[in-house]
Amino acid sequence: MRTLAIALLLATGCVQDDSTPSYPTDPGGPYDPGQGSGGGIDYGCQHDSDCGAGYVCARTYECLAPDEVRTVHIAWTLEGQPATATSCSSSPDLEVDFDFGGGAWWGWAPVPCVEGVFTIDKMPTIDNEVSVSLAEDQGTQTQGLIDATTGKVTIDLPF
Repeated sequence: MRTLAIALLLATGCVQDDSTPSYPTDPGGPYDPGQGSGGGIDYGCQHDSDCGAGYVCARTYECLAPDEVRTVHIAWTLEGQPATATSCSSSPDLEVDFDFGGGAWWGWAPVPCVEGVFTIDKMPTIDNEVSVSLAEDQGTQTQGLIDATTGKVTIDLPF
């Protein structure tokens, strides 16, 4: 089942491909950051009710068993300092990306730096690595590993 879910996820456009612009219609929601801008990725599920009995709709738009998803909390500091209006003044908007491996990734932007934390529920447990970057500059990424037990990761940003 998990192999089928990954294959479906990859088939729905989550592999980085700069030649085909696409974002979902909700600009504040998840997107495939390698896609650019435009319209209409054909997603799988939208709600838990779109999945079969006993399954949930993960934030990656795939139906998974409840034990295959978790809540992830990404917290960050900036050069060791808490995220505040002052410390975030040069980097007000961030991008948070999850690495599925094999070149597939999924992310959210803009994420307000000043919040200091980004929490997302129903992320597939296969996602073990997260990167945080400036929303306008993906060249400056800081990566961290998600704790398999707690779902937490803390990242110190160099900007």
